[in-house]
Amino acid sequence: MSASGSVDAEILAVVDGVERRAAARGERIRALDSVRDLVANDEAEIAIDYLVNTANAFGLPLRHDEHERLMAAAGRLDYADAVTDLDARLLLPAGDDTWAR
Repeated sequence: MSASGSVDAEILAVVDGVERRAAARGERIRALDSVRDLVANDEAEIAIDYLVNTANAFGLPLRHDEHERLMAAAGRLDYADAVTDLDARLLLPAGDDTWAR
């Protein structure tokens, strides 16, 4: 897998986790579709920024391991600063899939 394919896969894996937690609560966050579209169009940096902004705007939690995956992907793009904008209150422990608002 190419470096960009690896980055894309990491971003999409985080989106999958966020979507699963939202679906478990009966919510569909259409903005996450835009993140997928950005990845598909080779706009990984913008996808990361949009994912972080979407998580903050909708109060979407990320597990700690997902945050690390996103940070690693962003680091490979020299774009890690964007991930630091995630509200720290949205970070869940690695094994926690609950979503409390």
